[in-house]
Amino acid sequence: MLPVLLMTLHLLSQGVLAQRDLKPYFCSEVKECYSFVRVCKDSEYETRAYEPSVWVGSRVQPSEEKYRAVDRLKDYFNKKNVPGIQIERTMPLLTRYYLDINGRLTPNFVYYVLPRRHFVNPPRPRDISVILGRVSPLTIHVKTFGGWITSLRQKPQEMFEDLLRQKENFIRDYFFTAEYNGPLTILGRHNEIWYLDSGFVPRCLGRRRYLQ
Repeated sequence: MLPVLLMTLHLLSQGVLAQRDLKPYFCSEVKECYSFVRVCKDSEYETRAYEPSVWVGSRVQPSEEKYRAVDRLKDYFNKKNVPGIQIERTMPLLTRYYLDINGRLTPNFVYYVLPRRHFVNPPRPRDISVILGRVSPLTIHVKTFGGWITSLRQKPQEMFEDLLRQKENFIRDYFFTAEYNGPLTILGRHNEIWYLDSGFVPRCLGRRRYLQ
């Protein structure tokens, strides 16, 4: 809680009114999304503070495609849980990527956040390859882009260099993609690259304009 608390105190001391975005405009295909506060923004990326949450995830096995793991998560939402209830899907679909020993970007986990009403007592997965995890408040650097996620080499690398140039404190070993649309959506797709901040207060608060 400390990073978000310090950031909130800083915002209040500066007279900044940041708005908690429960359902941003680009989250149009589900009723509930991962909630955040926009902290600051420039032309390269924006920085957000995210609330505590509970996620369901599954590992992408080396011998399978990413969407095999996504299907396991969909089964969990579709009653493959204890007590066997239907759970409303949320967005975004998160995929964690890292560089393997051959220098290739490789997905190794996929996640969906649970609806808030299940945070206290989340339904237990029936599939042992599906896991639940509680996540503390996070500060995340975000770069948005449209279209389909095909080649990922350029966009994460550009953002990585932007964060280095701005001297942000961030986790460098992996990043996430966030997808807000289902596979049948053709137009107006919204995707994001996420790098997790690792400092107490994002450096952007000292140099960039605030979002009102």
